[in-house]
Amino acid sequence: MPEKPSSAGYRSLLRLKMPRRLALACVPADFSDWLDYAAVVALLVYGWGQGPVMLAVFALALSLPYVIVGPLLAVLVDRAPLRGVLFATNLGRALATFAFAFTGDTWVLLGLVFVRGCIDSAFTPARQATIQATTPTELLGHAQGLHQAINQTSKIAGPAIGGALLAFWPAQSVFLFNGALSLFAAIIILGVSVPERVATSSTTQTFAMRSMAGFAEFRRSRRLRIALIFSASAYFSFFLYDALIALLAEGFGFDATAFGLSISASGLGGLLGALLAGRIAGNHPMRSMSLAAVTSGLATGIIAITAMLGLAIQLPAFLLALGFMGGATAFMLVPYRTIVQAEAPPDRIARVFASGEAVIVTTMLSAPLIGSAIATRWGTPSAFFTGGVLLILLGGATLIANRRPAQS
Repeated sequence: MPEKPSSAGYRSLLRLKMPRRLALACVPADFSDWLDYAAVVALLVYGWGQGPVMLAVFALALSLPYVIVGPLLAVLVDRAPLRGVLFATNLGRALATFAFAFTGDTWVLLGLVFVRGCIDSAFTPARQATIQATTPTELLGHAQGLHQAINQTSKIAGPAIGGALLAFWPAQSVFLFNGALSLFAAIIILGVSVPERVATSSTTQTFAMRSMAGFAEFRRSRRLRIALIFSASAYFSFFLYDALIALLAEGFGFDATAFGLSISASGLGGLLGALLAGRIAGNHPMRSMSLAAVTSGLATGIIAITAMLGLAIQLPAFLLALGFMGGATAFMLVPYRTIVQAEAPPDRIARVFASGEAVIVTTMLSAPLIGSAIATRWGTPSAFFTGGVLLILLGGATLIANRRPAQS
């Protein structure tokens, strides 16, 4: 059974030995991901002179494992001891990252990126299963907020640190450093003790049937289903305009330095939003997600209309708006994961989480292309306006749907 807290809150969560060790292990694990990202892009573009096509293939190599491999590996994650899975996946990520340093071929490197992504597609559901197994129910929201904050901090600082290291080291040396980070995470994982899970699913099912159990949970639970549809739709809305922030900043007359600050502002907003969502979104997660979508949509729409009308905006106001949008994004993600933790049976939590990730990533993949087409045809602000309107409609529709009597 999970340890009992003395009182609710992040301090209560971090007083518990196993949640604290898991969070500590996830710091080097998450930082390794984002340091790798910066190093691979630098090697492809500046080292090997690759262009947009190979960068697109790189994006696919990062994303596709969660769609086509994650739900399959999650079957094994749900059956194996979680500490062993966490250790093996961090060790595997370390070995794959070390291999990055010893290849001089673009396609081999991208193949290794895909392999590392496949390993990561098992680590992420195993982390969620471990959170569920070691965290008291009343602190699940705080646990999700803490882990999202770790990931968001890594997303902000990882590329910056990677860029700084690349000023002194070749990309291959950064890969070796990143591999060492994953090894360090694996060593910390050895100190995590996870209670055994009681299996409730039939052992006579075929592998294919077991791999579909995660999707079946979304059909069984109306609450899970609404949360997944919401999250997939929200991510689609974000990614209509996420890659166009530089063009929007340029349209307002801001330079490259201001663009860098805007990314930092969005990341900082996401970090603060994750911690705040962990505190207050656990009691009413669907309502929190819906209201966050409406407010984020309004902020996005206001920025878009300002640009459409050719109005000037001061840089601090622009940064504040992007920070608010980043915080609202976290306010949608943390409650979704809290709902999955609360609804999914312990013996299939990894499959439920991996199945949801597969649906979300599949939905996301088409959004940048559609957003680019909208921006090309009607201008960059139109993509932001479209995404903002979709978020407002999504939040309103989810509020209405959530008022109906729950049915399984």
